[in-house]
Amino acid sequence: MTPQIYLRKGKEESLMRRHPWIFSGAIDYIKAEDESEIAEGALVEVYTRSGEFIAQGHYQIGSIAVRVLSFCRETIDQEWWNRRIAVAHDVRRTLGLTDNPDTNCYRLVHGEGDALPGLVVDIYGTAAVVQCHSVGMYHARMEIAKAIRATYGDKITAIYDKVRRRCRTTPGWAPWTVICGAAPTTNRTS
Repeated sequence: MTPQIYLRKGKEESLMRRHPWIFSGAIDYIKAEDESEIAEGALVEVYTRSGEFIAQGHYQIGSIAVRVLSFCRETIDQEWWNRRIAVAHDVRRTLGLTDNPDTNCYRLVHGEGDALPGLVVDIYGTAAVVQCHSVGMYHARMEIAKAIRATYGDKITAIYDKVRRRCRTTPGWAPWTVICGAAPTTNRTS
């Protein structure tokens, strides 16, 4: 069972306007089969006080308790990530950023602006740098990397994970890691 978060009466109004955050004070109660299901970064469903589904997203301990990924019931799987990254790419393409002769650097994903709260992805030539600003996004970083590869193909040769302080409490974190591809080499002379 996916953990369910029920909001206090009237706290769904910002979600009705598609605000992507649910603050901890808006939560009335949480329903989960066992405590481990509601771990930080877990995918949760959000309901109004009267029991109507309103959103799903990543749970996080703190003032922003849920970062909304979707206002519809849908499966958050690899195809979902592929679609979201492809849409972000299409936006950058229509803005003239992806094939710009003056620069090969641009922001592919800008968190809430691309309906991916807690995620930033920058493109630097043939490298992508993924920054996860939530534990849920950190847990999904491999799916995000696969979605970048699905969108860009061979144009991206390396994907890096730049971990922010918020995720450093997650076991196994490192400040920079290569998700796929090779680490850059430098031609420096001492």
